[in-house]
Amino acid sequence: MIWLKLAAVPTVVWIASWAGRRWGHKASGWISGLPMIAAPIMLFLALDQPREFVLPTAWITMTVAPAVGLHCLVFARLATLVTRMRLRPALAWPLCLLSGWTACVLAELALAEVVMPNFSGAAVSVVELLLINALMPTAGVVGAAPRIPMSEIFVRMGAALLLAAVITLGASTFGPRVSGILLGFPITASVLPVFTLVLYGADSTIRLLSGFLTGLIGFAVYFFAFASVIQAGGAPLAGFGAGVAASLAAAGAMALWHRFRFTREAA
Repeated sequence: MIWLKLAAVPTVVWIASWAGRRWGHKASGWISGLPMIAAPIMLFLALDQPREFVLPTAWITMTVAPAVGLHCLVFARLATLVTRMRLRPALAWPLCLLSGWTACVLAELALAEVVMPNFSGAAVSVVELLLINALMPTAGVVGAAPRIPMSEIFVRMGAALLLAAVITLGASTFGPRVSGILLGFPITASVLPVFTLVLYGADSTIRLLSGFLTGLIGFAVYFFAFASVIQAGGAPLAGFGAGVAASLAAAGAMALWHRFRFTREAA
């Protein structure tokens, strides 16, 4: 049964990658920013672990979501800088990725110390993500839909499978704090921008990461809804359904707002 659980995670990642190839960089980022990996892992944990483990893990994951947004911001800013400097791709993407990871890990460790459960914590996470979104650089003209190579899709699926295995199999060893931080680690926000920067350039990378930040608001809202249902005594599947609905509603509202703002500015 556990192998069926683990197999479901890379399958979800493959679906998100396929959708990104069809609808473009920003759509690819938006879909990847949603809890496509973390949500099923959290459900599996809730089915296997007691509430005393599940609730802190969910609240911590919600709290550290802005750290992933900080990773996106650092990556996007450096992508613009290295493009202006005409730095070789072999040097540019490791600089962007390692800087983003460093900012993310430091922010996650700090945020994990000040976890605020319930609505107040969710509101703080969303506001932090909105502020990070406002600091993102502006992309240039809209490009064509990305032809994501199969090699990238395989890397994403492999990374997702590895994370799912580490958290699902080692949950009792790590505890809720480390598990929550690992659930919030930027897997797709690491692999996707690297390929996009090398293959399509800084503008496409900014567009991708801006879409990811929009979906990431749905990520934070998912864990708020999921944990709220579990805290109220609801079943894991009920929490999962409530989280998915809340996540899609929040991320969809943000996507519509961005589209409205872009249309108004263009006019």
